[in-house]
Amino acid sequence: MDLNTSIQDAIRNLLEIAKFTLQEHNAHMPTAILHSFEGTVPIVLPYEDNEQKRSLTEYVKNEAIKNHAYAVTVISSAKIVDSRSGDEEECLVLATSIQGGRPYVVVQHFERDIERRLITFGEVIEGEAAEMPGQMLIIPDWDQELCH
Repeated sequence: MDLNTSIQDAIRNLLEIAKFTLQEHNAHMPTAILHSFEGTVPIVLPYEDNEQKRSLTEYVKNEAIKNHAYAVTVISSAKIVDSRSGDEEECLVLATSIQGGRPYVVVQHFERDIERRLITFGEVIEGEAAEMPGQMLIIPDWDQELCH
């Protein structure tokens, strides 16, 4: 199995965990997952403003280099707004930057019932069809790692 296939399989497994978390807690905190040959390292990203978000992003980038990560996945729950109709859709987004490769994105839309407790998931969209403007993607400076 090649590295890209391995990463895609890992992302599909992470999606199942994110769905479970969303169903159990009715929310999903943004989380970064570092992928390395030693395993995966999760980092919860509890930011409240852009300054905290930038600080946590830098932290993840540094941890990726320190842990020799070959990929970084960011899992977030997002609202997509159709600019033409104003309709909103909620979705889980898993955006992965891969060292030396093209980013890989997985999106799964979901709907909540009137009480916002029961969640129904839609189809999973992967790859180029899932890419969207504004998705959170953390790309470490892997060239820095190669220089050490």
